[in-house]
Amino acid sequence: YELLWLPLIAQSSVADLAAPLDIAWVWHVHMLSPINYERDCHEVVSTLVDHKILVGKQREMGLEKARILWTKAYPGEPFEVELNYPVFDVPSFESKIHYDIAQACSRQRVFYYQVSLPHYGDEKFLKNAAERYKHHLLLKQKDPEAFLVPCYDFDLIWHAHQVQPIIYRKDTLQILGKVLKHDDSVNDRRPGSKLTVSDQLTRQKWSLSGEKFELTGAMFRGEPPRQLHFVSVDYSSLASREYTVQLVSLEVEGLPDSKSYTVQMDVANGGRVIKKSVKGPAADLRVYRNRTCSCFKKSLDVASEYYFLNYLDTLSSSGRDATSHPVRHEVTINNEQKVAFTTIAYQRRPLGYVFNVIPEEAFNCVEDVTQILSTPTLILSPALLAQSSSLSCEVAIHRLVDYRHREAFTCRVMHSALLQLSSVEIINNTGIVVSTAHVVSGDAIPQIQQVSDPNKCCTLKPEDGERAVLIRGKKDWGICIGKWHGFVKGVPGVSGVKGTKGIRGVRGTPGVKGTPGVKGTPGVKGQPGRLSLKFFALFGKQGWKQISQTSQEKFSINLLGGTSRLNVDLRKGQILFPAEIQDVPEAISLGFAVAILHLLCQPYNPPDASSYMLPSAGMQSQEGRPRRIHNEDLALIVAAGFFCGSVPTNSYYKHTVGGGGCAGCGGCGGCGGCGGCGGCGGCGGCGGCGGCGGCGSCGGCGGCGGCGG
Repeated sequence: YELLWLPLIAQSSVADLAAPLDIAWVWHVHMLSPINYERDCHEVVSTLVDHKILVGKQREMGLEKARILWTKAYPGEPFEVELNYPVFDVPSFESKIHYDIAQACSRQRVFYYQVSLPHYGDEKFLKNAAERYKHHLLLKQKDPEAFLVPCYDFDLIWHAHQVQPIIYRKDTLQILGKVLKHDDSVNDRRPGSKLTVSDQLTRQKWSLSGEKFELTGAMFRGEPPRQLHFVSVDYSSLASREYTVQLVSLEVEGLPDSKSYTVQMDVANGGRVIKKSVKGPAADLRVYRNRTCSCFKKSLDVASEYYFLNYLDTLSSSGRDATSHPVRHEVTINNEQKVAFTTIAYQRRPLGYVFNVIPEEAFNCVEDVTQILSTPTLILSPALLAQSSSLSCEVAIHRLVDYRHREAFTCRVMHSALLQLSSVEIINNTGIVVSTAHVVSGDAIPQIQQVSDPNKCCTLKPEDGERAVLIRGKKDWGICIGKWHGFVKGVPGVSGVKGTKGIRGVRGTPGVKGTPGVKGTPGVKGQPGRLSLKFFALFGKQGWKQISQTSQEKFSINLLGGTSRLNVDLRKGQILFPAEIQDVPEAISLGFAVAILHLLCQPYNPPDASSYMLPSAGMQSQEGRPRRIHNEDLALIVAAGFFCGSVPTNSYYKHTVGGGGCAGCGGCGGCGGCGGCGGCGGCGGCGGCGGCGGCGSCGGCGGCGGCGG
């Protein structure tokens, strides 16, 4: 960059040159410190080197023009380097560049993460960001000495302005009378730091000018973990497989002397292959059946076992796609008969993954969550991380077994209502966290009115009770959004009042008129509602994925199109998906995210206000009521934290913090939500027991005073 590229482009009269990727990145970062960039350019090539943003075909043409110039000027130096090759020792030289570009490059890693969600490419969002950037310049014009900090939306616009150095210099000189300094080295977010104090000052100035500084989708969303090297893992051994097995022959030795036998053959799940009587010791049977069966459900009386599946496993582990030679298998039954059978087996493709969670009900308290979280800087705010206390949470670890009940992963679930933390970590059998899912704050995702194309951007409505969970593997993988839908708070009915019977008068004495009854008012039947889900994929073809719900407990997410669906069964604690979905840990995290959202969004009605973060307490008060959701019987909900005592539920936010989702009394049928207390019209609610005004309510039987009245 310094010795070859800057001199080449400074001396060239060719327009619109594009740098190779390694140089382009260093150049980009250098320009983000405009004052240092101008000084360093003058030191190296005695002029301010301009830059122009080129994309698509323009960049391809710019690269080709630059390649020609480079090859001519530096015939022994490759124009592009293979970035996957190891870095060789760089010859030492005395650099004229004073700015620490290498350190600045590492800071851009964090910046890029903040602006990597799709809405940062949305036209409406960016136009609004450009207007906010202009307002930032206006505030700087009014108070040149103030250190004002940007939100990430217009910080991105600021960056785009700076990478056109001559235009940036001209514009800021005209507006501010000097080149506007951009200092991205101020990153300490602890309370009392320069950044924190400046943030408060900036908010005040925006507020005094009649504008709002903070913007959903433009705020700090955590620091991504430093993970530079990833080992690609093949999880196909965990997938169930289909085999074609040809049973060539079956031989039995040691049968009693008899002239007739019955041959019966069943598969493990009870399906009948053959049952036939034959005569003679040399009987020969031939049968052909073509069918699919399961190897994991036994219903036979077993005298002796031979695990044929172990043999099939050797085909899978050896990597052989097929074997065409016959293999003989032998087993002895009751120490008397010897059975030998010969097979030819062909391995087929993996069918899919079936994972079952073995839930651990008990959640244990951990004093410092940062000691167990794999990515604390991503999940917890800088203010929380700066605290020396109150970082406790509740944790449970569950086993995740595959289709053969072999332990495949462990799952660590953590909750803290105080820290607003709900997190899931999927851990492989070597103890490495391979995927995570955690609740993200509402200010990290824009609202639908902020973007021009909601189909291409993930949006959130926190005021409607929506909660979002970010799923990560090697990088951000998807965002799952949940909202409780269809909840109806029960309203008790009002019992009818029985009318009084009139008294017939006697001769000379008037009767007493009956009193009409009051008709009861029917109540409103409560409905527990259900979880409504949305999923925005950040892998492959980004966008919203179709979700179907076959019942209150089963969800199906179409991840790759066609039949490639992730199926989540909350009751069984089961996560299933086809082999085409290769991001296995991330898919498991998504399954847990569904359960976490079910737990957070569901309205609760606990017996006391201190129990809103204990979901099981809210459900205990509903025992015996019809239509309630039996969360305690849903294995994946139990694993997600149903018995945890510190879950940041919507009910907790509404009644303790303020705001958030629905959770009022009567949740899931509470307080008449089931139709009790006359809600269905009972106890006279339908007008019974006089509720219709019977027994004299119309004044009959002497109500008018009758003879002698």
